[in-house]
Amino acid sequence: MAVSTGLPPTDIPASEHAGIPARFAGLIGAAHPDGGELVSARAITAPTEHVVAAELREFSGFDSNFALVAKHMIDFIKEDRGAPTTKIAASLALKTMCQILLNRISVTYLLTGRAPRIDELRFVLHGKGPWVEVFFDPRLSEEDFELNPDQGPAELFALSICLEEIIQVFHRELGRRKVAPSVFYSTVAISITSPFLVLRRHGAKPTEVASIMRAYLASLGKKINGGIVWRQREHEGRIEYAPRRKACCLKYVLPSKPHLCSTCSRSTETTFFDEVEGPVGGHSLPDGR
Repeated sequence: MAVSTGLPPTDIPASEHAGIPARFAGLIGAAHPDGGELVSARAITAPTEHVVAAELREFSGFDSNFALVAKHMIDFIKEDRGAPTTKIAASLALKTMCQILLNRISVTYLLTGRAPRIDELRFVLHGKGPWVEVFFDPRLSEEDFELNPDQGPAELFALSICLEEIIQVFHRELGRRKVAPSVFYSTVAISITSPFLVLRRHGAKPTEVASIMRAYLASLGKKINGGIVWRQREHEGRIEYAPRRKACCLKYVLPSKPHLCSTCSRSTETTFFDEVEGPVGGHSLPDGR
């Protein structure tokens, strides 16, 4: 078996894009039900009773106040988690924020076929964990979420716009001179595609997971697509692919985390190729990774 990195981008037919949510539904059907339940739990919903309407902020409020949230997170990760530098703390704060927001937006699109619009989202900001909560505007009705199947490809474009608005806020406060571009976009890409990794860890076939992941990333622009590199192997007469971060987030340097993540660029092992046996696989993180 030959394993390599840094594959050139693959030309994926545009007709594949509209079918990504349907293909994702196929992965859910092929995985153990626990995987589908973990993914579904990440979808954005209307606010629950514990959220006071006065706490809800439009995107502009999130944008203008995120600097303070980012500072609280960096300080917490340095003091409580033992991150030795601001650079490492910012990288891990970014990782958390991407899972809180980008991951949930991605899951919502994959499950429904409709991308959230930035003006439909409402945010609650906290000075400690969970840091940010995201909901749909409670004034929206079911009719507001009706999807025209003929506009499937347009939803991917709408998704990329929504993601980019939030990514710009992250980049301003956690990128630039704090997190290197390769680490930044690796973290962004992994958070957006982690629903696929959840299903792979719950029994979905790695070849199918990789195929849809590659199509999905290719539709979201060069920077996000470039956050993942693909190792490959020749197996039973065909080429198989496994996703890896382009650059390490440095989580392993924390005293409580002396190991590499399964998609880490520093790891020499490629466990993604192996099918998961048994009913459940994966780690006990909130998003199922």
